[in-house]
Amino acid sequence: MAFYRLKNLERIGVTTSEFEQRPAIRGERVELGYYRYPPSTRKQPHSHPEEQIVTITRGKLGYRVAGETRVLGPGEAVYIPANVEHENWSLEEEVEFISCKNLL
Repeated sequence: MAFYRLKNLERIGVTTSEFEQRPAIRGERVELGYYRYPPSTRKQPHSHPEEQIVTITRGKLGYRVAGETRVLGPGEAVYIPANVEHENWSLEEEVEFISCKNLL
């Protein structure tokens, strides 16, 4: 399938295990997901072998990549290199963001 609606990909909250299926557009080498966190949601520190780019579409999302921490808002993005520990969290409001990873 070549065309998608972001609202059909939406996942609310964080995964509970690395094996949990994520709604996403998956190609042979790239994956795009659309996510929404309720207020005060936290994704615990983790790393993975894929590079990742995340861009915020609504609200604010705190991010820590390696030792650097920032709060990102709409139109801002973060690049996460492969195998680098990172975590993210929503603040006092709901946040929506798009995540793109290369597939190995």
